[in-house]
Amino acid sequence: MKAILGVVAASGLLVVPAEAAAAEEATMNEHVNPLAELGRERRRQVQVRQSLKGALESVRPGDDSLAALFEACADYLVNSMHRLDLTDMNIHGLLKQRVPEDNSEVHEALQTLEKRQDTARAENALLAEALAAYRQSGRSDFAAFDQALRSYHRTVSELMTPRKNPFSDYTDELFTTDDWTNIAEVSAETIATEDRLFDGVTAAAPNALKPDSFSGTHGMQRPPVSDR
Repeated sequence: MKAILGVVAASGLLVVPAEAAAAEEATMNEHVNPLAELGRERRRQVQVRQSLKGALESVRPGDDSLAALFEACADYLVNSMHRLDLTDMNIHGLLKQRVPEDNSEVHEALQTLEKRQDTARAENALLAEALAAYRQSGRSDFAAFDQALRSYHRTVSELMTPRKNPFSDYTDELFTTDDWTNIAEVSAETIATEDRLFDGVTAAAPNALKPDSFSGTHGMQRPPVSDR
């Protein structure tokens, strides 16, 4: 009996930290600003794409000098583009419901968005497959991974060309704070994952290509140099 009680007591000790962690995560989730986190995610995604662009332009196809950075960028972008697709589809769904059907301009723009998202989703799946294959091969077939990443970069760069957001007037008017919370689907876990993958890119990048050295706006602009 004493042995059984000891097992139960030990099991109880294991439960407490898990419950505490869950409570801590719930508290953190309550204090997350969904719009701020969406903005942070999207800015950092652009920074990583800028870092990748610089890396791709600095070495010839098949040159594995920056292989670690290529891999870290791919890892980050697979996750980040999935998050982007998820949140954009949530926005798309709400707008489709709430914008009057006779507003043909917005509904046509939503159809265009949906087609772009289909293409981006397919490209992201191909990159995820290429990344998995590269790792499963023991990183022996860099050329195939490099080719897949370059193809991904070209296609996604065309899809992500800066354009005026045709929906901002409607989202500002029609979406509540609760809507944005549901759209963002942000949690302590999503933030931790994004941080870990972004830190991976930073660690793999040479100083000139670290994502924080880029502005996070479209193009290759770098932040203005401070006078201080």
